[in-house]
Amino acid sequence: MPKENQWTKRDKIFVIEMVLITLLFSMRKGPLIHASIHTLRDVFVSIFYSLAMVFIFIGLTKKTFKYNPTRVQIIKWTVGLAAFFSVSQFVHEAFLILTHQLPHP
Repeated sequence: MPKENQWTKRDKIFVIEMVLITLLFSMRKGPLIHASIHTLRDVFVSIFYSLAMVFIFIGLTKKTFKYNPTRVQIIKWTVGLAAFFSVSQFVHEAFLILTHQLPHP
């Protein structure tokens, strides 16, 4: 059994997969500079928002459920939520484009 803040191979694979999913669903098309800036901004927003949500959840539930999450758990929860946010944003934008509520870029 690994120590609290040690990374297992499974943890590393999970984080890499979630980061790749976040990048894949945050990609934008257009001129390289503009698309790159927009993609990096979306990735940063997803990670920042998910980190804030993780800390809010921990703050609200830590005392009630008497647990102390490790740094590895916090990072895994953060990248998992970031992937979820980027996928849901992609689905939302695709729906808006398909229903002609958002002009196709």
